[in-house]
Amino acid sequence: MALEFPPIYLLKAHFKDLSELNALGKKIGVVFNTKEEAVNLFLAHEKLKSKVRIELELRQIGVATEAVVSGPEFNHGKKEQAQKGPPPRKRRKVEKNSDGRDLIVLDSSTESETDSETERNSPRSSRTASPSSPPLSRKFPLKSDTKSDGFPAWDKDIIKVLRVAWYDDSVKAGQLLPTKEYLVYEGRVVSGPKPTWPIHSKPHEPHEPLKRLPLPEVTGAKPYDKYRTGRSKPHSTRGRTRTPPLLHENTSDREEESQIPDLPDDLKQPYSCKRETPLHTPNHDFIAQLKVIKEARLLTDAEENSSEWSVRAYTGAISSIAAYPFSLASARELSRLPGVGLSTVEYFKEWKRYGYITEVENIRKDERITVWRSFYGIFDVGAKTARDWYNKGWRDLDDVAQAFGSLSRSQQIGLKFYEEFEERMSRDEVEKIGAVVLREANRIEPGFEMVICGGYRRGKPDMGDVDVVLTHRDENATSHFIDRIRKRLDETGHITHSLRQHNTNSNRGQDPLAWKGNAKREGRKAGFDTLDKIFVAWQDPEWPSKAEDLKRNPQAKNPNIHRRVDIIVTPWKTAGCAIIGWSGGNMFERDLRLYCKQELGYKFDSSGVRRVDNGIWVDLEAGADTLLEKEKKVFKGLGLKWIEPTLRCTD
Repeated sequence: MALEFPPIYLLKAHFKDLSELNALGKKIGVVFNTKEEAVNLFLAHEKLKSKVRIELELRQIGVATEAVVSGPEFNHGKKEQAQKGPPPRKRRKVEKNSDGRDLIVLDSSTESETDSETERNSPRSSRTASPSSPPLSRKFPLKSDTKSDGFPAWDKDIIKVLRVAWYDDSVKAGQLLPTKEYLVYEGRVVSGPKPTWPIHSKPHEPHEPLKRLPLPEVTGAKPYDKYRTGRSKPHSTRGRTRTPPLLHENTSDREEESQIPDLPDDLKQPYSCKRETPLHTPNHDFIAQLKVIKEARLLTDAEENSSEWSVRAYTGAISSIAAYPFSLASARELSRLPGVGLSTVEYFKEWKRYGYITEVENIRKDERITVWRSFYGIFDVGAKTARDWYNKGWRDLDDVAQAFGSLSRSQQIGLKFYEEFEERMSRDEVEKIGAVVLREANRIEPGFEMVICGGYRRGKPDMGDVDVVLTHRDENATSHFIDRIRKRLDETGHITHSLRQHNTNSNRGQDPLAWKGNAKREGRKAGFDTLDKIFVAWQDPEWPSKAEDLKRNPQAKNPNIHRRVDIIVTPWKTAGCAIIGWSGGNMFERDLRLYCKQELGYKFDSSGVRRVDNGIWVDLEAGADTLLEKEKKVFKGLGLKWIEPTLRCTD
């Protein structure tokens, strides 16, 4: 007689290999709830042991529970009690579970497990019980001879999560084994969020062998925009995607909204260049989720107008939230901020209630996004190039290396030093590099001054590259100086490769900001500003054992890591604009240009400011004697309050 199992649901957390999950699903069978039968038995991966994590996994498939007994520790405790005699009277202890509900612990001698893994980065199920199903409240329809094998039925509102080994051992034994040795979680079903996605269910006859329902196989890649909430059904390229749960307001939400603090004055207008944005924000965790979505929008199809608009929208929302000085407590509080749209509010509701955002989970599991991101990390590789390479069948950096000859020179260098460029550098190292650049500049032409800009000036503890702005009070000294400093640093061995160079400002006679195309065009765009600049691969030519190494082997390799360094040269008359243009976060710089255009009729560039109507240069720095004075005079001339560089962290 064939061994009959009760209805089983397979929890998919920790099954990173889809083929393994498919095979296990076919063997065990994946059962969905029907009106005739409810599922009370769940099988879990051996690694899924945490009570908090299990409750989260169950909630994702519409099963909200409160723990009654918890796994191996509980079972071990029962064995010891059996040896000592009858157990003492159980006491009720009320704690809080992961979603804030009261948790009734009946065995006070057993401590709940804690979740030792990051919950948001593991695969989860997206196919589950029918929304129309009744609560999980029925016992298994077991035959009487099954009970005699030692497999018990239990209370109607109780569900159990067992290790997969229970199934395998039962098959080997030819009978359904007792569950206590395999139990990792036991919970009582409570009301909670219901699943929102369609399922396919089929009832079974109570005395027929269980029909095995295979898991869906991996399908081919589809356009990423189908992940976007509300636009179409989700899909997956690796594992199943998670579908957002239903969101609703409760009494606590309304109570929190009644305590919303007044909106700061800085956040009552749309320009991030007019508000202080610190490096550390009380809403950092939520911002990190939005950054994942923004990057995915950028990588999917940056050429589409809708995608470009989406990236800008999320960038604006992030900058507003980063400037908000209070920890966000409700969706209404968030919705007041400039640049925050409906989608961001919905993401916040989901994140606040469940501790994750569905779309972020799906992005992290998407193979294409992972591959595109790795390609995008190569210097001079944009989103479109990353997608084109993927469409050619390339899946990793080894595939790119095999086509090395077809890459541009800057891409070849970026690929060669990919891992080194990914390494972050300390503030001390950044300062040492800046000091070398200034020293060598003054050896060429005494009188140069320097400011290290970028993330360093915004106060970041570590940086991915170094942005050095050089200037000289003699305008003749800065003209085409970028060629001279590159040659000098080549000779000293600090520059090993030149990635890209622009002489735009010198080619137009160092006039502030090209007017209606009067500047000579180069072979490619100069970037987001029109200053002279060079991007290089940098390496410290000195190391402790250099003399001994070269004596032993004249071709000894320099062990120092390569760094990305950008050297920018500006004439003194517009050095304040240059420093501002290379110090702020991306949204700060974008809003500064937008503010100048919409409110003042100016065009701002790192090389200066002109009037839009007639092209006349607006000298905002006249009379300033230091670089800091020049920067402050630009703020004042534009009608902006002074904002410290450490408060321009809009990204």
